[in-house]
Formats: sequence, C-alpha cells, structure tokens
Amino acid sequence: MFEEFERVNTWETQDKFKAEWPTIELMGRNSLVAVHGKAHTQVHNFVTNAINRPDALNRIVALVQPRMVAALQSWAQMDKIKARFETQKMTFENIGKLFFSKEPGPFLHSLDKLYQDLLLGVRAYPINIPGFAYHHALQCRRKLDDFFWIEIDNRKNKDKVETIDLMDGLMQIEDDDGDKLSDKEVVDNIVSLVAAGYLSTSLASTWAIYLLAKYPIVLKKA
Repeated sequence: MFEEFERVNTWETQDKFKAEWPTIELMGRNSLVAVHGKAHTQVHNFVTNAINRPDALNRIVALVQPRMVAALQSWAQMDKIKARFETQKMTFENIGKLFFSKEPGPFLHSLDKLYQDLLLGVRAYPINIPGFAYHHALQCRRKLDDFFWIEIDNRKNKDKVETIDLMDGLMQIEDDDGDKLSDKEVVDNIVSLVAAGYLSTSLASTWAIYLLAKYPIVLKKA
C-alpha cells in the first residue's frame, strides 16, 4: 500500500516540482533566452546594433559618463562606501535612462528592488508557494509587467518621436515582412534585457573598483 501511495504521489508531483531553473518563466517566453530562429535573430541584431555601433556607443558614453563622474565625486565625499550597493545603484540608474528613459528617484528605486528580487528567483527552486523565492519573483515579474504595459500604452498615445531609448527601438523594429514585435514581445524582451545587463555590469564594476583600490599603481598607469 505504501509503495502504491509513493508511486502515485511521485507522478502527481513531477509536474509541480520540476528539477530545472525557472529562467524562461521569469524572463518571458518571448524573450531572447527563450526564442529561437528568426525571432531570436531579429531582436539580437537590433540589440547588438543599438549597443555596439559607433554612433550608439558615442551616445551611451555621452549619457553615462557625466553620471559616473558625479557618482565618483559623491563617493569621494563619504568616509566609507558600500561599493557593491553604490555600483548597483549607479548601474540601474544608467539602465533606467538608457533602456526606458526614467530618471533617478523613488519610482526607479522601486523598480530596482523589483529587479533584485526577480533575479533572486532565477536560481531558486521553482516552487510557487508563498514564502519561496520563486513565488516572490513571479509577483515581482507581474508588477514589472504592469509598469511596462502602462509605459507602452503611454508611448503609443504620444506623437511619434525619434527613437531615444531601447524600449522605443523594440517597439519600432520590423522584420523582413514589415511586421513589428507584439506588445507582449516588447515587454518580455525589455524585462529580460534589463535583467541581463544589471547585476553582471554592477558586479564587474564593483570588482574593478576593488582591484583598482588594492593596486593603485595600475590606476596611475591608466
């Protein structure tokens, strides 16, 4: 009898407790991490051009450099700083401006917290029960979705302007047939692209600051 219960119980729980990371569920089934073929190539090429072209790099540097200089100057006025916290804050403020044109403030800070908690769920066991990281990450994803859906609606209701950020670009790119991304595809990709560029960039910056502070002779040569 016990063996029968164990067998049935195992069958019933296999679909509920999967031995895999929940990346696709949190990043979106239309995001770069999930799609393949033509859809992947379309968005990948756009993002690459939006970031790596010389004119794009010049625009990014012109926007980011003054912010980084201001951040470094403010850090110099402090006795001590938490390097990881400060670099994460600076990184997300730059992302907010470059990706969806939001300035630093309480609202952007709330988005920052949502992304931090979302990313905690990416490498958590996918148990959708209150109290687990994955469950909370799903809630954060829904709140991010709400923000970006509203942002898309607001932009559609405005007069057409020149593309100024990554989100505008995602809304305007077309495939060979002249078809644009659906709103859901835009939301999934902007959520996943912000997530992909956030902690990796801030951690790299944190280590750069640490190593330059530890080896000042390298800084003098720069």
